[in-house]
Amino acid sequence: MAPSVLDATGHMLNGFGDHKIDTMNPHDLVYFDKRLTPKKYEIKGTKPDSKILFSDVNIIDSTGADPFRGDVYIEGELVSKAMELKNLTEARRAHQGCRRNIKQTVSIDRSKSKLGELGVEEHTLVSARSAQTYLDSGYTMAFGAASAKERLDVVIRDAINDGKLPGPRYLANGKEMAVPDGELVPGITAFASGPLEMRETIRHHVKLGVDTIKLSMSGEQITETRDAQDCYYSHEETAACVDEAHRLGVRLCAHARARDSVKQCIQHGVDIIYHASWIDEEGMQMLDENKIKHIVAPGINWLIATIYEASAFGYAQSKAEEVGYKKELDAAIKGLKEMHRRGITVLPGGDYGFAWTPHGTYARDLEHFVKLLDFTPMETLVASTAGVAKLFMREDELGKIKPGYYADCILVDGDPIKDITVLQDHDKLNVIMINGRIHKASYKEFIQVEVPKADLVPEVQSLTNYVAYALDDGTHRTRIGHLDIKAGTITPLSFPSGTPFENLYQAIEVGSDQIVAGDDPFPLTDDINILPPISGRDILAVGKNYAEHAEEFHASGYDSSDKVSMPSHPVIFTKRATSIIANEEEILLHEGFTETLDYEGEIGVIIGKSGFQISEAEASQYIWGYTIINDVTAREKQRDHKQFFIGKSADSYCPMGPIAVPAHALPEILTVTTKVNGEKRQESTIDKLIFSIPKLIETLSQSQTLRPGDVIATGTPMGVGFGLKPPTFLKPGDMVEISVTGLGTLRNKVSEAKASNYVAERVKNETSVPVNNLSITSGGLGLTTLPQSGKRLDVQRIGSGLKLLVFMHGLGGNKSFFSPLLAQLGLNDPEHKQYTSLLYDFEGHGLSPTSARSTITVSSLADDLYELLKLESLALPTNNQVTLIAHSMACLVAELFASRHPDLAHQLILIGPPPCPLPQAGYEASTQRAAKVRAEGMRNVAVAVSTAGTSAKTRKERPVAFTAVQMSLMSQDPEGYAKGCTALASARDSTIDLTTLGSEVLIVAGEEDKVSPKSWAEKLNNMLAKSRLEILPDVGHWHCFEDVEGVANAIRGVLL
Repeated sequence: MAPSVLDATGHMLNGFGDHKIDTMNPHDLVYFDKRLTPKKYEIKGTKPDSKILFSDVNIIDSTGADPFRGDVYIEGELVSKAMELKNLTEARRAHQGCRRNIKQTVSIDRSKSKLGELGVEEHTLVSARSAQTYLDSGYTMAFGAASAKERLDVVIRDAINDGKLPGPRYLANGKEMAVPDGELVPGITAFASGPLEMRETIRHHVKLGVDTIKLSMSGEQITETRDAQDCYYSHEETAACVDEAHRLGVRLCAHARARDSVKQCIQHGVDIIYHASWIDEEGMQMLDENKIKHIVAPGINWLIATIYEASAFGYAQSKAEEVGYKKELDAAIKGLKEMHRRGITVLPGGDYGFAWTPHGTYARDLEHFVKLLDFTPMETLVASTAGVAKLFMREDELGKIKPGYYADCILVDGDPIKDITVLQDHDKLNVIMINGRIHKASYKEFIQVEVPKADLVPEVQSLTNYVAYALDDGTHRTRIGHLDIKAGTITPLSFPSGTPFENLYQAIEVGSDQIVAGDDPFPLTDDINILPPISGRDILAVGKNYAEHAEEFHASGYDSSDKVSMPSHPVIFTKRATSIIANEEEILLHEGFTETLDYEGEIGVIIGKSGFQISEAEASQYIWGYTIINDVTAREKQRDHKQFFIGKSADSYCPMGPIAVPAHALPEILTVTTKVNGEKRQESTIDKLIFSIPKLIETLSQSQTLRPGDVIATGTPMGVGFGLKPPTFLKPGDMVEISVTGLGTLRNKVSEAKASNYVAERVKNETSVPVNNLSITSGGLGLTTLPQSGKRLDVQRIGSGLKLLVFMHGLGGNKSFFSPLLAQLGLNDPEHKQYTSLLYDFEGHGLSPTSARSTITVSSLADDLYELLKLESLALPTNNQVTLIAHSMACLVAELFASRHPDLAHQLILIGPPPCPLPQAGYEASTQRAAKVRAEGMRNVAVAVSTAGTSAKTRKERPVAFTAVQMSLMSQDPEGYAKGCTALASARDSTIDLTTLGSEVLIVAGEEDKVSPKSWAEKLNNMLAKSRLEILPDVGHWHCFEDVEGVANAIRGVLL
């Protein structure tokens, strides 16, 4: 057909230019760049086995077709059928329609409840209530037009999607952007002046997580200072905003009442135009010529209500007309009628949340479209449903009652085709459903359905969609779970013993029959840190393994691996382990490294057991399962280096996931499909490989042993970027989606060229240096971090008094050593008013971990104490009297601390203080004990120390005390104890002048203590200026276990 016979939209002309304009579905012609597609949010909580039937209803399916009688059958979150259903027992719940109307419903939201007046906390509550009101009003989708606080929209959107708040599907906005002195309402505006500031503000909004950004380009009559006919943006500013937002994959909307602001929106590509009240003939023609790029949302109810209904709230009609609202309304109606006549997409929605446009009255816009703008009721309903689905860029799954669409619908007691105002009466909205889940319904709506008994048998869920994730508790621990894609939940997996799986290697090793649900499922939210299903090893990869791809690669000019297109042997290479990233992580476009970034969708096979020289016939027995891989490639590096490694191993060049699935849970033939920005580029099946997976396993194992968990990327089909005409390579903002049968979809976006290398940061934080005694707290949960040294200690605070007691245990002990003493003194009362007691475990002891990098000495332990006392989060009363109560080696720490900080150490209570400096014999014994523990573990040392360190009476007559000593020692981490021994040995070189200590000192010694013999205790007592000595009979070195009453009596005289 000759081009002159068609117009710009593809309509055939008749010579007079009066072809039929589609005013029912003009949005079908609107095309937004796929790169601007918002994230596909899913609302959690709908049970996948839910079945609901709406019986005998008039169905308005939002296609524009006439309503028809029938049944709507919903399974899970989707419409399954919209037709006559014979078998009522298919549904678990049924709603008797009695020929009422069932329809989709959505909205454009410009609510700004109380705007800038509320604090963010109150505003969050108001917004949460507003979200529910939208749903209560039958609106299941809302397009946010501005947010009164930076993240208000984002937080509410995420809470709705997580199932924490009832509300519509929502696309979030941020604060509206205005030039200085161009705001409409104080407090809700993000200001920017000039193109550079505009770009920076756009970037800031995107970082907040918004889906759309609003420009406040013109004034508003009610302000009386910023006229609606004035445009406050320059062309350069508007162009910069559009360029920056689109570059970052986000659309723009604009408050554009003024003639010139509308023209700027059209000229520079602002996607959604609000109001357009003062559009002139030139602007109308521009909009007509570009109607496939723009959507107009007038918000007409604001003008009408401000003129005719605001007087009851103190804004007189005469005032509204005086400032120009009546003229604007007349101009707007005229312009909007013309837009509708020309087939320009105009959608209902408006400014709600003001006194005279309260929340819950959203459907008034629908009435205005019919009565004022020449829309038919059906055109209005289609615009408010399918039209807004186009705005969401999800028109293939939202906005209509059709099979495969999300079940967002309402059951109306009335006919909106005959009377559009029926939708304003909430009592007429008998049933409101979102995502296949009932939000509102009376019990009278339900029909009792007899379900066959077979349906009541619980379905046994197969736990085969293995997903790796990190625990969100700061410990960096990882877990394996089962991802229920339909329900949007993760079930933690464990061994039958209850021990959780930490990685997929463990699950592969034990086999599927040894994998059970370890806990209840939890919702998959954006906060969950999903990891690659398996990582830590290089990927074994295969090139040129689909015939058509081998041909396109050979013809591309990038193939320097061979002189022929078809390989005679498998082309094997590897990808670095550091190239592996997870689903949804960004592919880094490394600046200066490549200008030919390309994708390769592939099926990854995972080896299930070790094997050497595996035959092709037996290879299938070695396959555990499959995952998805994107073999990202820098083509010029692949070509120039004459091999594949450099071009395919860059950081982030191996996206993998989102799940791994055992082979027995998948069909034999898998299909791989790759899309870029929604456009299908690749599709093929695994049976079309040149070299089959068994052949690849045979080839790789001929000279090397394959290990469980090894991953082989099997090759990519035709359709990569260099094979397109012209060649098309990945650029910032591109979204690559790779789907494989039964494995879900791997999604990764290409980052900015200058984006920071998160992979490098991740690798930088990796360490092979061991941290001992960390697992006992599940990776450090509940520990206190010292800000300067970064050490983590187990700390306990008891009481709230103004006098501080610090309890410090000795070598082989922990803070529990003092538990009997606290009970004797009554200090274990959490509400103690006189004293605050602080107990903590030394580094490496009790529950406190220790890094191999850290050398523990008496001096380092004194430093730890100082940091602990100054820690603001503990809020310790150090300005008053501080008493250090120390046992054994801790006495050396207390003495050193008191000599360094006499202002803090008011009083010392030394229980079994070792000699200071430590004699050479003590140094040698401690050093030898450290070596012995490192070689043999704690058992032998614990027996020897507990025997030598207790009195004869304790060993014979105090079995509980003797057992407590042994248990204290046995519970120590061997390396932590060994480092404690070397810390004690460091006291040989102590230079503390004990005669200068100004603190009051109580010395408590055991009569049979060999570590702190009675002779040393007496000598120390004589050396100190302010000291007192208590000798406990029949006591060795473990005083609080052997004679807690004696220790308490000695201390009681000092404290109380």
